[in-house]
Amino acid sequence: MNKGFFKFIFSLIMVLIIIWIIFAVIVKCFPMYILDEEYATYKQTKDYVNNTNEYNKVLIFGDSVAKAAISPTLISNSMYNLAMAGGTPIEQYYIMKDYLQNHDAPQTIVMMYFMGGYTTLDTFFWNRTIYFDTLSTNQFNEIMDTGLFPNTLSARINFFQYKTAMPHKYYAAVKNGLFQNRKEFNERVYNDTVETKGQHYFGLELEFAPNNVSINNQEEFKPLDVIDYYLNKCIELCIENNIQVIIEQHPINISTYNNMKEKFMEDYLDYMARLQTKYPAVIVNKEFVIKPDDWFGDFSHLNPNGTSNYTRELNEKYFQYFN
Repeated sequence: MNKGFFKFIFSLIMVLIIIWIIFAVIVKCFPMYILDEEYATYKQTKDYVNNTNEYNKVLIFGDSVAKAAISPTLISNSMYNLAMAGGTPIEQYYIMKDYLQNHDAPQTIVMMYFMGGYTTLDTFFWNRTIYFDTLSTNQFNEIMDTGLFPNTLSARINFFQYKTAMPHKYYAAVKNGLFQNRKEFNERVYNDTVETKGQHYFGLELEFAPNNVSINNQEEFKPLDVIDYYLNKCIELCIENNIQVIIEQHPINISTYNNMKEKFMEDYLDYMARLQTKYPAVIVNKEFVIKPDDWFGDFSHLNPNGTSNYTRELNEKYFQYFN
């Protein structure tokens, strides 16, 4: 091969590196300009957690279902919703640790996670938690060191690609950000989430009757070992800090309940029962929460009507812990 060929290859590599650097600068320095509205809610949660703020008697942890369903402003000025879209107990454990470093411990924590979120990481963990740069490298390495995370080597490679903002991970976001005024919209979402003390809607249909396929397609309920491990760590961290834990079930519509596989239902309730046995002081709701279609804005999330009704019911149920 002649020198010209090597010069061409070297030039090509340099061009790719420059493109990579440009993408990394855009992603790391201007995420509010390119990422979608869920990033704004993630940022608002992280900003709140990592700064010393007012005391909260009650905190809400969970995923987007919990973030939409529970409105602190309808209950108490001393409640905050720290649920995160696509959240699992994995990153929420680290959010909880960070919160306790910057705030006095609350009296009560409500945990509410989507049933289907216990059994997969592809959609929830990678496409939200890591995509939004929620975990530090040390925190991610700690997760890998448990030996429970599936495909550890490929996971480390994938994390590196996100952490260094490789173009193929963020190309769509950068492209869309060029043609949409996402910063203005994201700032509005951020400020709205501040006003609602962490609550945010995801589905706004007035009624939603179809079932949640992501639940109904599962023949059995078997949580991933790493999610089970971190759920237990969350509970134990609360116990260490004298925090009352309430594990509540997320609302589902009638069609979803009617189409769930029997073994999936049995396995899930058995899992809840085992948690109750292991941690007697924890309050565990071991029944499905079935609500009318006009409470749902999409297949999984409550709409404003559902949120106001569900929040009111939750407050009545746990009044002694919330007020």
